[in-house]
Amino acid sequence: MRRFTKKLIPLKNRYFEAFALVWAFIIMSLLVAGCKKGDESLGKNLIPGSSAVYSRSYSESGTIKSFTFTDDKIRVDRPVFNYIGSFNDPLFGRTDGAFAAQYRLASNPNYDATATLDSLILRLTYKRIYGDTATVQSLKVYELTRDLEYDAKYMSSFNLRSLAAATPLGSVSFVPKFKTDSAKTDTTTQYVRFKLDPALGNRLLKLDSLHMISNEVFLQNFKGLYVEAAPTGRKGTLIGLTAAGSGIGLYYHTAKKDSLFYSYNVTSNSANVSAFSHDYQKSAFSAHLNQEITQDTLVYLQPTGGTKIKINIPSLNKWKDSTMYVVSKASLTFFVDTLVSDPRRYMMPSSVFLKYIDNTGAETFPKDSQLSSSYYGGSYDVTTASYSFNITRHLEQILKGEIANTSFYLVNVDRNGSPYRVVLKGGNSSRPIQLNIKYTRYQ
Repeated sequence: MRRFTKKLIPLKNRYFEAFALVWAFIIMSLLVAGCKKGDESLGKNLIPGSSAVYSRSYSESGTIKSFTFTDDKIRVDRPVFNYIGSFNDPLFGRTDGAFAAQYRLASNPNYDATATLDSLILRLTYKRIYGDTATVQSLKVYELTRDLEYDAKYMSSFNLRSLAAATPLGSVSFVPKFKTDSAKTDTTTQYVRFKLDPALGNRLLKLDSLHMISNEVFLQNFKGLYVEAAPTGRKGTLIGLTAAGSGIGLYYHTAKKDSLFYSYNVTSNSANVSAFSHDYQKSAFSAHLNQEITQDTLVYLQPTGGTKIKINIPSLNKWKDSTMYVVSKASLTFFVDTLVSDPRRYMMPSSVFLKYIDNTGAETFPKDSQLSSSYYGGSYDVTTASYSFNITRHLEQILKGEIANTSFYLVNVDRNGSPYRVVLKGGNSSRPIQLNIKYTRYQ
């Protein structure tokens, strides 16, 4: 019969097993204690010469100041949409939109000497409406008497009307239509048509072929058109025109043929400039506009050369001499007043930009924006009704003494081609602007 014997474990090995178990327990206890929610101090003790490392969270709200300012120095050339019309916003007052554009040759029309004008029609296409769809809009069109420059940078402060003749070529009154496509997700293309003065049509028909040898030569003889809206006292609308869909149709016949047609079009090579005027006398913020003395509980952000929000965070300067801090995250959050903004009726911007004000007073993107849009932030969060930004790298620059800028502007992403506005809770509101910083201090 086979005998089984119990293998004896030397006392020395038992000692080391017990020792290992004790140390494993100690290490696990330290890891559990070090992994508390919000604590990002792990690894910070690897900073050369550091000691007594600990992590903290800093939150500030109610002391950040915010003010509404006019945004009257934006570029208005080559917008995605030209917004035209007259719109009385219940919060932002009245906005009137206009535009001017060049109309180019697709080819040499080579008109017959017997060509006779039937009609000259301006066609504008649109598929966006912002405001009331029941208000009649009255538009007038004028010929440009001075050049539009394709490569020029036109600012919203420029007087675009000064480039046009005093007498209109035509006018039209219409009610903007709003139709969804079969998928109910977008609007179908709509048209506005003007019957233009026959004198312009006859002039185009009689142009010498040498005047149409190239677009550069042609534009010296016909510089383009300017279209504006008459101010309305009713609710009104801003209408988003697609510039590429704008054209002038010349209908004519010759001694041999009837029903002939030629189109002068706005193309990607055409100068195309928007113009906006704002009347803030009846706005909700007119009393405290463009000043930094009195804070309102709400601040107002509007594109189309409208308004921007200035934010002052003087407490950021307190961090500039804190060389013994490492910032793991710094964020700035703005909360939307959804009741006042009324997003069901007036769409809000899906994203906004935060820029700091540099030493020259210019708007500058913070260093955080260089990484990625998801890191930088600015997209609207439906769950929290807020826009939030990561300013970690900006605060690091303050810590290092590279910059000392503690004032910012909040602006629309699309400042010249979108009408979407929003009302935010100010620095002293019931849900104020919030600064959150997670940092580690070492000695």
